[in-house]
Amino acid sequence: MTTEPASSPFPSEFAISTSRLRIHPFDPDNLSHCEFLVQLWNTDDFTKSCGRTGIDTPEKAAAFIRWRVFADYARNRHGQFLVSLVEASQAPKLIGCVSLMKGAPPGPHYLAPDIGYTILPDESGKGYATEAAKGLLEYARVELDIHTAFGFCSATDLRSRRVLEKIGMDYRGVAALWVFGGKESAVYALPGMDKDLGIYNLTEDLRDK
Repeated sequence: MTTEPASSPFPSEFAISTSRLRIHPFDPDNLSHCEFLVQLWNTDDFTKSCGRTGIDTPEKAAAFIRWRVFADYARNRHGQFLVSLVEASQAPKLIGCVSLMKGAPPGPHYLAPDIGYTILPDESGKGYATEAAKGLLEYARVELDIHTAFGFCSATDLRSRRVLEKIGMDYRGVAALWVFGGKESAVYALPGMDKDLGIYNLTEDLRDK
């Protein structure tokens, strides 16, 4: 049993840059990171899509980052990252989170990571989720040699589905995913991935809707 949290493998100055955004690791010792995570994960948009996480104080956010986020960084060199808007005349502004997640045995896991994104409601509709997701996938391809990735969302979440389509993913139908306790999800995959999603330890039940 792990008794000590993992440490981040990223240097303090690490960031992925896109034309408008800076994608960078969480720091549990940075109060602004912890406060922002609480703010973001308790918006109506987030709780409607993902449910309540129970992370409602900066202290809980810091513990989550230290134990869960850093564990993903150490294991995969990817996971959940902050997204900041960079404008020439202003300091970077935290606006969201983008993630490339992959579970680990013995828990529910699949053999390719999935891309996710959450942007503050006030900043949505401006293409930031698409830009951040493209930036993280490009980093994963070039630096980590990752060429397979999924995208999951509710079949009725048209906004998320548009983002997945804009980043170049192919729609593969609706599946009851065992890794999510049988919850149905629209499934997207990067071009070139095998049509039999069972080989990724994802599902045995995929159908078009």
